Amino acid sequence: MLKFFFAMVGLTLMSLLGEYMVSFFYFFVLSFLWLTIYPDYYHFGSFLGVDSLSWFLVLLTFWITSLMMIASQGYKIAGFFYKKFFFVLMLMMFFLFLTFSSLDMLSFYIFFEGSLIPIYLLIVGWGYQPERLQAGIYLLLYTVFASLPLLISIFFNGGLLLSYSFFFLYCKSKSVFWASFWFSFTMFAFLVKLPAFYVHLWLPKAHVEAPVSGSMMLAGVLLKLGCYGMMRWMTIFDGKVIYLSTFLVSLGLLGGLVVSFMCLRQVDLKSLIAYSSVSHMGLALAGLGSWGLWGYSSCLYTCVAHGLCSSGLFFLSGVLYDRTSSRSLIINKGLLEIMPSMSFWWFMFCIGNMAAPIFLNLVGEVGLLGSLLSYNFYCIAFLLFFSFMGACYSLYLFSSVQHGKHFNGMNFVLEGSVREYTVLFLHMYPLIILILKADTMSY
Repeated sequence: MLKFFFAMVGLTLMSLLGEYMVSFFYFFVLSFLWLTIYPDYYHFGSFLGVDSLSWFLVLLTFWITSLMMIASQGYKIAGFFYKKFFFVLMLMMFFLFLTFSSLDMLSFYIFFEGSLIPIYLLIVGWGYQPERLQAGIYLLLYTVFASLPLLISIFFNGGLLLSYSFFFLYCKSKSVFWASFWFSFTMFAFLVKLPAFYVHLWLPKAHVEAPVSGSMMLAGVLLKLGCYGMMRWMTIFDGKVIYLSTFLVSLGLLGGLVVSFMCLRQVDLKSLIAYSSVSHMGLALAGLGSWGLWGYSSCLYTCVAHGLCSSGLFFLSGVLYDRTSSRSLIINKGLLEIMPSMSFWWFMFCIGNMAAPIFLNLVGEVGLLGSLLSYNFYCIAFLLFFSFMGACYSLYLFSSVQHGKHFNGMNFVLEGSVREYTVLFLHMYPLIILILKADTMSY
């Protein structure tokens, strides 16, 4: 583990020298080296370790960050503070790697909150409109306020168990009420980061104002911090808070269903994709709340699949913004006539967003549906609406962008470049290939 740690320290320092191509090459080398670590069991370093849960999320972090570097090549061409930009990317990747690999609660919390700093710098420094300052404040206030109960819980448990290690962490309380209170106190920070309904308002603002690479990282990896924290902490309660399952399932299903309806009234491209992310994470939360192994492993499938699919959709919205300088669905119409080759990628990612076959999204959603039906069969009414609304807003996104009469000022729009098709292919390829090895994530 330490060899990857020192490799990323070197990459972070190299980014300050502006060695873009060298950093980019070593990023892909690092991703393929990570594949050589088989996640069947814990791999220990001095203070870092990885199991099958964190292994896939670290690999997703490496992959999305390397794609962010390709997507942000325009900053290097324009000379728009690209050295600082790549340094922030490296810093974010560094914090996320340490968060997913930490073996004790205190270091997990430090790196969990430290990952806010780079994304805040990306939004405020390289965002589009002046409203990015308000979006950055929303992001900080929501997440820092919610993480205070988590810090108190960590200190309390450290004093109670005389250790901060995840291996010695367990719920000593025999009282269901006390275990439920501790669970609620701890999970609030992860619900905000997920984000769950009612505490999701920071996400659309952050997505709309962030640059393309910031949206890719937010959707691809940062939302998965909430799922990872819940999955890592839920195992220690051993079913003692089974009475809170109803609350988590209800919050995930009803909140995700309401957000699905909100998707159909969006006129901003990135805002629509951001709200669809909230809806998908609501289903993942409900699957975790069902408190079963099927829901647990399917949540990991959904995290990886949604990270790749949603990141690709945000990159496609950035491709349109580069050409039209607008995210409005009213202006970005009729692209089937102007950019026919790019329409194929819009179609593929939209059907991936609605969990169509051949995509890993299908495995995750079917597993979550099975887990929820085994928890309570009456959930089927909400799940039918959930799947139907997922198809509705995905088709609404595709038809709004591709069909209709195009804006006259868009006649200058050209087809995609090789760089853009490469990024889209590298998003799509793992989504299709991983469905063949989905059993690896179930260990």
